Parts: sequence; structure tokens; C-alpha cells
Amino acid sequence: MKYIAEEYNRFRVKYRSTAPAVASFYFTCGGETVSEQFYLPADESGVFESFTEGFLEGRLAFGLFDLRVDVRGDGECVIDDITVSVCEAPEGGTYYIENDVLKVGVELVWGGGLSYYEDKRCRIEGLVNMLNHADTGRLVQQSYYGTHEPPYIRGEFMGNPWSYNPVQGGDRGNCRSKLIDYKVSANSVWVKCRPRDWGKVGSYTYSYMENTYTTDGDMLRVDNVFVDWSGYKHPVATQEVPAFYTVSYLDNFYFYDGDKPWQDEPLQVRRDLIFWPEDWPRHRFPLNKKNTETWAAWCDKDDCGIGLYVPGAQLYVAGRYMHDGTKDPAAGPTNYVAPLYALGIISYKPIRYSYLVTSGKLESIREKFKSRRGFTDNASFRAYNE
Repeated sequence: MKYIAEEYNRFRVKYRSTAPAVASFYFTCGGETVSEQFYLPADESGVFESFTEGFLEGRLAFGLFDLRVDVRGDGECVIDDITVSVCEAPEGGTYYIENDVLKVGVELVWGGGLSYYEDKRCRIEGLVNMLNHADTGRLVQQSYYGTHEPPYIRGEFMGNPWSYNPVQGGDRGNCRSKLIDYKVSANSVWVKCRPRDWGKVGSYTYSYMENTYTTDGDMLRVDNVFVDWSGYKHPVATQEVPAFYTVSYLDNFYFYDGDKPWQDEPLQVRRDLIFWPEDWPRHRFPLNKKNTETWAAWCDKDDCGIGLYVPGAQLYVAGRYMHDGTKDPAAGPTNYVAPLYALGIISYKPIRYSYLVTSGKLESIREKFKSRRGFTDNASFRAYNE
């Protein structure tokens, strides 16, 4: 085992493994001994890179005193090399990608969830950011539901027992998820995090989430990867793909639910939705099995707003919380929609899916999604549990 005696905030591990493995890395930070877990998928020439805990606050780790590897299943894992370095933390914690039409903000301090979406053509007075980011649960982000059976110990939320629930931004106590890594290019940013367990306070899940955000004119594409390494046996659940929160001002919910998709048939609209856990059946919108026009939008009274297109979605849950019509993205009131898909998490097997986001007048949103309807069918959803 290679021992290190220097300061750093990022480490790189080269390894060879014939089975999934979980490693524990021991060092000091602020004079205290710290351990961090990380997951190594089976790989004949694997490389794992990560920032250390405290990177975003400017804290440095020191030393490497121990490295323990727990192989999951039959096989072996060999650590070939470990290197460390010091990297500069991003200012403000939010990374923006921008072009002539869009400005998009990725909240690095909250697991890389989407916290900012500005359409520079928008003529709604006082509206800049269309997304709500009041807390770690209010981002456009990945969220998954797993087991509530032992050995997992249940959490709690709003007085109810809560299942294993990795959430990209953080937990119900606003403890943020851990930034593992990020990389940027001219029109995209890739982010990887270790999410918190929503129903607990200060508890990481045994999972990773990755997002790649790419702008293309007036369209944002988001590619998602989730891998669970808990080893738990998870039941099939309806998963949010993704959770999507807007400002309260965009308060009219539109979607299509016919059997003649992309033929400009009339849309469904709900103008008076309330908080989604209340009168639960009223906030669930199952989609016709023949419907591939699986996009939804939140718009204002003049039908201007933001839309989300998730190929393969089976139904929506949508609602308005504390509705007051504010344009403040940090306010308590918000509107929510989650396209849902039923699948059970399988440990060590990645879930992958993609979606598109665009904005403008409702007719324009629909036309732009129609022009991109062949971008992916999210076949991985259907194949995942086979």
C-alpha cells in the first residue's frame, strides 16, 4: 500500500478488478482522522478520481494512512497506484454554461443539480430564472426510491417512514451531497456526486449520480447515470425521471395524453393544481400506452414557460405548493412535475436516461420537442429489469 505524506484535495486511483468493490480511504483533515468510501466498478484497467470531503470549502486533506478494499462477490481488486493533487475550488459553487439564447446553472455545491435556467428571449417582466432552488430538494435532479426493509434503517419525512431515497441535491435537513468530480467544455458540463439519503439528516447513500448538461441553441440536453452500490435488494418503485421544480409564477400545467402523438392534437391543461400529496389521485396523470409525445410544460397565463421532454415516461405527478404566483426562484412556493417510470434499482447496474428542456411560448415548446422526438427512446428503461 502506498503511503502519502502531503496535502491535497483530489486523489486518483488506478486499479484492476474482476468484481465490483467498495474502498475506504483514510487521511486527516483539520487535525481529525477522516475516512471516505468510494465505489470501483469491475474494470480491467480502471481509474477512479475524486475530490476529498471539504474541497468546496477550501479544506485540504493530509496523508494516506490506510486503504481498505471490500470486493462484492467473486473476484479480486488490485490497487496499482494512488496519486494526489491540489485543485482550485470553483467560486460561488454554481457553474454556468451559456450561449446567445440560454444561460444554465449547475449547482456544484448541491450535487450538480440544475438550479438556474434563463431564456434570454423571455419578455416576462421580473422573470429571469424559471427554476425554483429554495432547498436541496428543489432542483431539477435525479431521485430514486429503494428498499425500506432491513438491513436498511428507515428514515422519516413529514411524519412518515421513508425508504432508501438517494437525492442529488442533499437531504431533508439541507445537508448537501458530496461533489465527486466535474469537467467542463465549451457548451457542456459533466458532474458526479454521492447523494444523501432524503429521509435522514447527514447520511450518504451507497450510490453515485452523474449528469452531462449540453446546450444546443435553445435546447438543453441532460444525460443521467445512476449506480447503486449498497448491495440492498430493492423493490420495483415509480421513479422520478427527473424531479422538476419551477417558480410559482409558471402555474398552468400542460401535457398531451392521446393516442395520436406529434399530430398537434389538443393538449390537456390543469390550472388549479394544489400540493401533490393532497388528493393524491388527482395529481397523477397516467399516459396512454400509444403516446410517445411525453413532454410537459409549466406556463404563465399567456402560455409562456418551460417544458420537459422525457421519452419513455409512463405517467406524471404534478402540483403546486403554497401557490402565490411569485417569480422568486428562492421562495417557498413552487410548482413540480415528475415524469415517472416503474423500475427497481439493481445494485452495481447503472440506470441511464436522457431528457430535453426548452422554453418559450407553448406552441414553440411543442414544435421544438416534435423536431427532436427521435433523439432517444430511453430503451434502457424497458431493458433494465429484464
